Amino acid sequence: MVSAGPELRYAAQEMKTVRIDGYLVQAKLEAALKEIVADAAWRGSEVRVGTRRQRWDMVFEREGGLVAVEFDGDEHYRHTLKIKADREKDEAARVAGHRVVRVPYWIQLTTETVKHYFELDANVVQDFPHGFITTKVFPASFCALGIARFERELDALPAGVRAAVVSSLRERAQQHGIEYVIPSGLHRLLDDVAE
Repeated sequence: MVSAGPELRYAAQEMKTVRIDGYLVQAKLEAALKEIVADAAWRGSEVRVGTRRQRWDMVFEREGGLVAVEFDGDEHYRHTLKIKADREKDEAARVAGHRVVRVPYWIQLTTETVKHYFELDANVVQDFPHGFITTKVFPASFCALGIARFERELDALPAGVRAAVVSSLRERAQQHGIEYVIPSGLHRLLDDVAE
């Protein structure tokens, strides 16, 4: 008789439902991921991965490897030396064979984004929309490296999530003025998704 491996046992389990109230912050992301992956796979928060002194916001095991997760606030888009440190940290984790997932502050954890970022199946009940809803730090405040990162991340998102983020930018531009919300090189984004 052949027993099911951990992946088959995971797939056979009932899909977990996780509820997140309000805007996603690191503590809410951590609690949700811990519940989704279960205690056996959870490695903790503020975990050192490898021999470097750097710590990851949270780490869990998946398919025999480690997934290092960072919840990135606006400083990860505005400060060039922070972006440099992030790149070095990501590269060190990848060299060690770990998967790196960075969740931007302008994205919410939903069923769709759990699948997109973590390749996990879970029913996430979320009452807050994606995008720049309550923050006052918009892409117009990002440095050049942060703008490039934002554009890459936005392009990689599932269509519905991307549309919600662009819609939030459109609303903020109407509220505050486009030059205060979106850098001139990204004004075309507002034309990409119809209202």
